[in-house]
Amino acid sequence: MEEFSDKVRILVVDDRPDKLLALRSMLGQWEENLVCVRSGNEALREILKRDFAVILLDVNMPIMDGFETAALIRKRQRSETTPIIFISAVNDAETHVSRGYSLGAVDYILTPVVPEILRAKIAVFVDLFRKTEQVKHQAEEHAKFLQEQAARLEAEAGQERFAFLAEAGIVLAGSLDMQVTLENLARLVVPRLGHFCIVNQLDEDGELKQIAAAHRDPEKERLLLDLEYPKRGETLHAALRVIESRQLEYQNDLDEGMIDSLFAGVYRNAVKELAPRAYIALPIMARDNIIGSITMVRTGDDASYSPAEISLATVLAQRIAFALDNASLYLAAHRAKEEAEAANRAKDRFLAMLSHELRTPLTPVITSILNLEADESVQPQVRQALQVMRRNVELESRLIDDLLDLTRVGSGKIHLNIETVDAQSLLENAVEICRPDIASKSLSLTLRLQAEDSHVEGDPARMQQIFWNLIRNAMKFTHQGGISVQTHNQDGRFHIQISDTGIGMESELIERIFKPFEQGENGRYGGLGLGLTITSSLVDIHEGEISVTSGGPGTGSTFSVSFPIVAAPTEKDPASASPSQGSVTPLRVLLVEDHADTNETLTMLLKLRGYSVVSAMNVRSAVEIANEEEFDVLLSDLGLPDGEAKEVLQVVASRYGTIGIALSGFGMDHDIQASKENGFSHHLVKPVQVGRLDALLREISANLAACE
Repeated sequence: MEEFSDKVRILVVDDRPDKLLALRSMLGQWEENLVCVRSGNEALREILKRDFAVILLDVNMPIMDGFETAALIRKRQRSETTPIIFISAVNDAETHVSRGYSLGAVDYILTPVVPEILRAKIAVFVDLFRKTEQVKHQAEEHAKFLQEQAARLEAEAGQERFAFLAEAGIVLAGSLDMQVTLENLARLVVPRLGHFCIVNQLDEDGELKQIAAAHRDPEKERLLLDLEYPKRGETLHAALRVIESRQLEYQNDLDEGMIDSLFAGVYRNAVKELAPRAYIALPIMARDNIIGSITMVRTGDDASYSPAEISLATVLAQRIAFALDNASLYLAAHRAKEEAEAANRAKDRFLAMLSHELRTPLTPVITSILNLEADESVQPQVRQALQVMRRNVELESRLIDDLLDLTRVGSGKIHLNIETVDAQSLLENAVEICRPDIASKSLSLTLRLQAEDSHVEGDPARMQQIFWNLIRNAMKFTHQGGISVQTHNQDGRFHIQISDTGIGMESELIERIFKPFEQGENGRYGGLGLGLTITSSLVDIHEGEISVTSGGPGTGSTFSVSFPIVAAPTEKDPASASPSQGSVTPLRVLLVEDHADTNETLTMLLKLRGYSVVSAMNVRSAVEIANEEEFDVLLSDLGLPDGEAKEVLQVVASRYGTIGIALSGFGMDHDIQASKENGFSHHLVKPVQVGRLDALLREISANLAACE
């Protein structure tokens, strides 16, 4: 027989060397006690040589999997109660977890493993193993004197203990509600390990509080449930003594004299009425913290506890401690997750409200600028100032969009309208949008569009946003020289390269350039540092690839993007093509906007573009106007002082078939979806992009002309 030793061993079983190395690293504080093997057979050989405090066992192994290995481990009496923690990447709660606990497993951990939690769990078993070994050592010394018949009975009892612990494991894993779990466990203990059982917990004041109790006699169970413990210091009964000593306590042949010496006052009379004759009391400890205690009691003249039953009770207390600690860790993680999700929702709400408040005053500014720019009498120097103002307002709007796009990408809620698009044409559009600003910085612009196949699956607006962001980024960090835009085909992909002669990047910056809020030169060039993050995410969503290279500071940078090409769509039949922009009819527009400046400037802008516009500032006046006049389009802010825009749309749509265009400072996906559900055909985010609004109105006008 192996002599008792303080040396504690941990067996780690996994067929993959990299995972063994990772687990060894996580459990480095027990390095000299780790035994690592790569198969079930090797694990069984190690178990035959020595005892282990805990076994970390991979489920998915060739030849003999973790469940088969565990079953064989349990067939050996010496290891039948050794804690087994299964580790697996498979999340099948109905099959794998139940099967694991049926084999007496104490836990089932999914990869990736959280090192801190794993170490905390291992520490519990290392500590409890030493105490268990002491008890087992005493039990083994007693077992030397047992006869052959007693040995056979013990073997049968061992099977019963295994079955009991397996059932206890299932009960402990059955619910995160520890009140319910421990009540069920107390009923499992009775009558297997006692005629009655009490589970106590220390409250915040250090006093014992009963949380579960069971008695084989229903009438006496009520006495148990009504039992009031004396305050600490009045009498140190068994449940408190084991908490103070952190050691188990048991007593056979308990008589009234012992009860008189152990208990006092009213509590002594209650204990006598329960007629205890033998008991085991054990502390419930996890990670060296006392949680409570469990007391199992037998009544009757022949009542006693054997060493094997004491050992079984000890293991059960360990399992209870582990389950309580595991539930506490899980609930803490769950609370942290809920708090993080609540904080994230609050952030989204804040950003949405912030964007609304920032966007609303931008609309009258941009429309006023556009109105002045359209006035041919404006002097050149004033016109130049207006262009500066317009660019900065558009930049402000872009920054707001970047904040919201980052939120959409981070939550996976970005919406794409996927179709087959000519990415090279979209790239050319982005170049043309940026060309005036490139010229204003006296930079050269070189185009080498050599790709013959440029059709990809994507969202046209988002694809153009990718190209626009990259060109703007090159322009932003280039003071002299120029920008080069090239395309080509290779390996079935459409490749784009946007190079500049700008400030370049250190290799360290290249590694983190696509992370949020990262900028070269410590933010010297302004902006939020979100453009490249959003660009990278949009490329990923389109199943594309993005990278950046630079020779270092002062050598410029090259951003490379590629997308898988698809077949070009067939040409549309001219007869079925969309109506030309020339065949339009004058539109009658009902504008409803409660922000006075926006209402006035947008009305002026639309009239300058040839539309017939009547404006209102609330639901009531809009409905009154609609009762008198017919309109083709309702252009309305969603939130109005006396109601909602959908009330106006219901009137004009049912009466005239009017098309609804929503205006809003909110532009999240759920805001756009809500507009559609309320009957609006389109959703425009403030500040209104006048070009987009004008194109939309022309499209509606052309469609109306085609239907006449």
